Amino acid sequence: MNPMVKKMTVLMTVAGMTATMAACGNGANDAKPAAGRNGGKAAAPTDISITTLAFAAAPTSELEAVKKLNAKFNVNVKLNWIPSAQITEKLNALLAARDIPDVLFLEDFNYTPAFLNAVDQGAFWDLAPYIKNYPNLAKYPENVYANASLKGKLYSLPRVRPLDGHEALLLRKDWLDKLGMQPPKTMDELFTVLEAFSKKDPDGNGKEDTYGAVLAGSPGPASYLLTMFGTGNKWKEEGGNLIPYWMTPQARESLAFWNKTYKAGGILPDFPVIKTAQFKDMLVQGKAGAAIANVYDAYKYNVELQKTNPQANLMAFELPKAPDGKAYYEQASGYYGQFLINKKTVDEAKLKKILEVYDYTASVEGYNLATYGIQDTDFTVKADGSVEQTEEGKKKGYSGDTTGQWVTGYFDKYTRAKVPGMPNDVLELNKKVIDSINSIPDPTYGLAKSATYKEKGADWDKKLNDMLVNVIIGKNSLEDWDKFVAQYKADPSFQQHVKETNDFYKEKIKK
Repeated sequence: MNPMVKKMTVLMTVAGMTATMAACGNGANDAKPAAGRNGGKAAAPTDISITTLAFAAAPTSELEAVKKLNAKFNVNVKLNWIPSAQITEKLNALLAARDIPDVLFLEDFNYTPAFLNAVDQGAFWDLAPYIKNYPNLAKYPENVYANASLKGKLYSLPRVRPLDGHEALLLRKDWLDKLGMQPPKTMDELFTVLEAFSKKDPDGNGKEDTYGAVLAGSPGPASYLLTMFGTGNKWKEEGGNLIPYWMTPQARESLAFWNKTYKAGGILPDFPVIKTAQFKDMLVQGKAGAAIANVYDAYKYNVELQKTNPQANLMAFELPKAPDGKAYYEQASGYYGQFLINKKTVDEAKLKKILEVYDYTASVEGYNLATYGIQDTDFTVKADGSVEQTEEGKKKGYSGDTTGQWVTGYFDKYTRAKVPGMPNDVLELNKKVIDSINSIPDPTYGLAKSATYKEKGADWDKKLNDMLVNVIIGKNSLEDWDKFVAQYKADPSFQQHVKETNDFYKEKIKK
């Protein structure tokens, strides 16, 4: 049983709601209700209205998969898909019109802050006391539920995603072999490797036309360039208080390292304008021999590399250890989006029915049915376990971009280790990389943005990003960095933001 769920056992007391909420209309379907006794008649199916987003065109007709789910659980699920580009606008309109469905997808409370007010007024169910009774939902990692919680309560079903695997060191193993080098285990060894990739002609073409790492500097340096040194994930907890990760001594240490690496040619010189989306091009074109990216990206990019260079071998490795001897990874939130359950239109009996449906779709079998349709008709399962949508399924509108958006899914820690068709030896090596990770969660997951940050955050972020880039490329010195940090430590507005964030954090973790 999930230990996080065990701890969250107190139902919130409801004082009232922001406004009377009416469920979206629930249309009938062709599924027959399950047999039951109610004066000799079968029990009527439970109507469940669900609004979620879609990244592609929504199905134009009722899906057979939904009919099967309706029959299995004696429910009448009515799905309403909102185009992803319109989701924030439409959700705010639903709340303003008091037209909230039974189940509602929310991408982020910070994009739709009106929903935070609704939470405060008791508009949605606290699900923590119930999750333990649903085995598939209870399998989600403790940190996923912790990250999705607000004020110590769980007001949503998180759409589960992996916690790890989005940060790994991608290296041209064939370049290492040519130079007689090993994958770096420490930051000093990483510097030596990246410098060698720039200076020692690892591709053997007789030209000094390669670089060490391709790193993103636009719109600002990726936070992992600092967190790899032990700064904490976005914020660092010290003595029960949070401080911004970039204000730590480890942040300064990281900037000194990356500045030294940049000057040695260990970073692609276009760093200030490089975006993460360009990593593939720089690696596939042989301009860079390293990057920090998803574990499975190494294999995906290597497939492209080998089309022009069959000897290329881009592999994923563990991140090097910081000077204190530990390897630091940023833990992901473990979810994308959340499903809130309307307390006005859903009584406890209906809540349990909704959770029953979502528990089933949190299994591989249930998820595949809801997302891809009928097996061997709308999709097939390959020998490696991957799913392939058939043309028949595509015509009906099944796809992860649409029909998969109304379920929370099942947890697979190795999602970012594998892609269809990957050789088993590569998969096993990738799994070992993920197994080695002991990542650090962001303590502010699930917190609202402070009022002061909403007013001034964009300006603060731009100035911070500019300074970070300029220190790395040598346009500003470490002494300039020290003055920059001191300025914000003395800035009343910024310190008010820090205080507000700490207040939110303490409210979140209180028992």
